[in-house]
Amino acid sequence: MARLRRNLLFSASAVLMALLLVALFAHQRWVHFKQAQHLEVVELAGLRLTTNGIALRQLVLIQMQPDGTRLSLEADDLRLELDAWWRPLPLRSLELTAARVSWQPGRSEATEEDEPPSLPEPDALRQWAAWVPREGRIEHMEVTLPCVRGQCTQAGTLNWRHAGEPVWPARLQLALSHDDHRLELIAEAAAQDGGTQLDVDLLLDDQPRLTSQNRFTPLEGKTAWLGSLSLSALPEAPWLLEWLGNWLAETPATLPALPEQMRLGAGWELTLDTRTLPQDWTALAGNLRLSANLPAPWPVVGIGQVQGRLDLSAKAENGLWIPVDLAADLVMRPEPEPFAVLPPALRPSAVSLKITPVTASTPTAALPFDLHLSASGPSPLTLDGRVTLQTTAPYMAELNALHLTLRSQKLTSPQFTLNELAADLRLTGTLSPKAAALRLDKGSRLTLGNLLTPSDVDARRLSADLAGTTIEAGFTPGGLTQLALSGTPRLSVGELRHPVLRPQGWQWSGTLVGDRSRVSLDGPLSNDAGLSLPLLLVQDLAGGTTRVDAKLPELFLRAGNPLADTLTDWPRVLTVGTGRLQGQLQLQISSTGTPTGTATLSAKGLGGIYDRTELSGMDAELSLALQDDQLRLDVPVLSVREANPGFTFGPLRLDGSFTGPLANLAQGRLTWRLAEVGLLGGRLWLEPGIADLAAPTQQLDAHLRGLQLPALLEAYPAEGLSGTGVIDGEMQVIRSDAGISIEQGSLKAREPGGALQFRSAQIQALGQSNPAMRLVTEALDDFHYDLLTGDVHYAADGALTLGLKLHGRNPALEGGRPINFAINLEEDIPALLTSLQLSDRVSETIQRRVQERLGQERK
Repeated sequence: MARLRRNLLFSASAVLMALLLVALFAHQRWVHFKQAQHLEVVELAGLRLTTNGIALRQLVLIQMQPDGTRLSLEADDLRLELDAWWRPLPLRSLELTAARVSWQPGRSEATEEDEPPSLPEPDALRQWAAWVPREGRIEHMEVTLPCVRGQCTQAGTLNWRHAGEPVWPARLQLALSHDDHRLELIAEAAAQDGGTQLDVDLLLDDQPRLTSQNRFTPLEGKTAWLGSLSLSALPEAPWLLEWLGNWLAETPATLPALPEQMRLGAGWELTLDTRTLPQDWTALAGNLRLSANLPAPWPVVGIGQVQGRLDLSAKAENGLWIPVDLAADLVMRPEPEPFAVLPPALRPSAVSLKITPVTASTPTAALPFDLHLSASGPSPLTLDGRVTLQTTAPYMAELNALHLTLRSQKLTSPQFTLNELAADLRLTGTLSPKAAALRLDKGSRLTLGNLLTPSDVDARRLSADLAGTTIEAGFTPGGLTQLALSGTPRLSVGELRHPVLRPQGWQWSGTLVGDRSRVSLDGPLSNDAGLSLPLLLVQDLAGGTTRVDAKLPELFLRAGNPLADTLTDWPRVLTVGTGRLQGQLQLQISSTGTPTGTATLSAKGLGGIYDRTELSGMDAELSLALQDDQLRLDVPVLSVREANPGFTFGPLRLDGSFTGPLANLAQGRLTWRLAEVGLLGGRLWLEPGIADLAAPTQQLDAHLRGLQLPALLEAYPAEGLSGTGVIDGEMQVIRSDAGISIEQGSLKAREPGGALQFRSAQIQALGQSNPAMRLVTEALDDFHYDLLTGDVHYAADGALTLGLKLHGRNPALEGGRPINFAINLEEDIPALLTSLQLSDRVSETIQRRVQERLGQERK
């Protein structure tokens, strides 16, 4: 007996241990299942087992996906019945007194790792069906889904039954209620002649309205689908449309009494491969017939609200639908989403499409029809012409003299604003699934009232003649693979306004070439002033950069100066009447708007007037570079043979450079290796150096050598004053915000000196009337000096102070005894130059400018 007790105790312990292990394993599997299915809440209340099944008072499931999608299920009084506990499948029945389902979508972020959806395999369908109870009923069902108001709840009932194994025949009945109305969907499936027959009926307020019959027959690796759909009347359209408005992008208008009944009929005979659908439709083949009459606007998913008539017969080959018979007269209010990529001014509010078949004179495989398409809205559009579809391979559409018009009062974007846009295009060409070839025929034009950009461009009365432009494109199912654009358009601007340009008309004509990566314009750009610039403009569509290459052909200024009539910054006081100019420019603008580039300018023999100075024989070589918002100007050669502001000097020579920030050139640096001028027979120059324009002041050392005193006295307007001698000097030139000044300047005559003669009636009369001045006037009548020095001070306002010291003698005065003079001279240099410029020493143009300025100062 003791041994029996020990055996029983051991057996009980083993069974208990096994049960504990099974429970632990089941708990781990349950936790793993909850984590894999993202179940956050699982609540069971009132669970009890019956002799033939399971009963639950309440079941609560809440699933939360990583992307935030939330799905909840609440079921009341659930009863699941089995045929037997030892043979639970297939399940006998499922009944629920009430079920509440709520779904809230999370963030939609598709990734490359997401697999495209596919249709389930037949074996999978049979496996799923084995878990569906043979009979089911949900007495009261509430489904809450997103809608235009946020969340909408729909109530109804659901019943189903199927044969078990095999599943067919099967029947599903879904009933939904809305106010006092009822929608009922009945689907019945049965096996028939080796295939499956599926019939679907839609009842509205217990009246049959929509019927669809489908038969699926398996073929070798594919499925044959023969089906039909019919709708003969829909008097319930007003309340049905109001109900569907909860889930439409736009609230449909209230339908009036329909002038006639809505009708819809369709039939198809297709062969498809369910293993690759829906992501791959190339295996689709068959025929489709569709006839629709929509007397009032009706919502169509993905299109919008559609009204009108459509009759279509089409065939499908390798997933491509080819119409073989087509007639349409439709009006559509499209959904906004397909046109969201367009500017608001180009989004249509309504579209009208009319397709009228054309009877061919002889039997043909082509389908010709007349097309009329019009879109209303901020920018009305029309498209008219004849299209011929080739209904046999190779499939294509031939466009015969299509006429496209577009009008838009205003188009805006961050890059530009277009006002009064008008497009009038005449198109011919072909379209196919793999390629397109279009040509713009004679009369194709674009016009604009004006174009405005943030960079202050204001172009008015623009016109583009696009005749002869061709567009060729290649396609694959993945999208556009090839694009070629070419032509010889002509562009004109009635008036172009910009802060750096004088308002006038501009014209361009040349070659247009483009592809998917870039577009280029190559041809001469000219304006009404006579300026012509060979221009190459290249827009890199991939990188967003723009490159401009322009040349200034040799310009003979004797025939006129178009640059002065083109550039606003051309100084009005600068007139160039002789010489030649030539240059070129290479400019590149990055996608962020940062410019870089180089430019060169060559001038030969320029002559003209700058302000009140005559210039002649000017040669220059200029080189400009722009990089990282820094401007560098190199001037290896700049020479002026002669300048005349009232007296003649020259030549002037400069070899230097300038660098500075583009945003503030006044903070730049000026460097020179050579800066000199021939002055009155001598030479004045600066030591090589650097001038920092950002500094408040700058000191420069200037040297004067060999100034000829006779030339100086000839230039100075003093009657009867002449002399001989050579002057040298040193000066400290100060640059400041006030202007140019000279401090600590000194002059000295070279040994052995020279002579001064001051012989004028006025000076002789002064000596006779003033005994104290008699000795001075007699000495200066013929003064031979052996020492001449002077201190020079020049203020920024133009006041010159010259302190002279002379030592010498007059051989005819008092036996030639030595005489010393100390003379202080003050001169207003601007006033002195003005007096010189009013004489005949300068041109009439300068004299006139001086007189005009003096007149303005008097006023």
